Amino acid sequence: MNTQRPARVLLIDDDPDIHLAIRMILEPLGHTVACYQTGQAGLDAVRREPPDLVILDIMLTHPSEGLQVACELRRDSRLKSIPLVLMSAIGQSIGLEYGREVCPEVMSADMFLEKPFDAKTLREAVSWILEQQTGRTDS
Repeated sequence: MNTQRPARVLLIDDDPDIHLAIRMILEPLGHTVACYQTGQAGLDAVRREPPDLVILDIMLTHPSEGLQVACELRRDSRLKSIPLVLMSAIGQSIGLEYGREVCPEVMSADMFLEKPFDAKTLREAVSWILEQQTGRTDS
């Protein structure tokens, strides 16, 4: 029943183990995953070639770096419609409260995943978001 096309996913996380795990989960489904360890490198890549989905860790080199990247994505008229999944080990309620303080636009993220997440949760999240995006563009 899953007829979605493979997606280009851009991951911004400072942990190489997360890069490997997400690649191992999403690439067998046909998705391509480009990984970046810093907010600036990831943001530059999104601006160069906008992906179908961005997965972004809230805490990168410093505690608010990921939120600043999310804020820049949501404030850029060319990039704001790219689906955004925020993830963090600090928990959703704390992460979103912190995000609200740093940048209210961050609240428009499409989903929040708490670390550690399992493969099934990530696959379902990505599938749901891509289906929502397809529904928006096909209507």
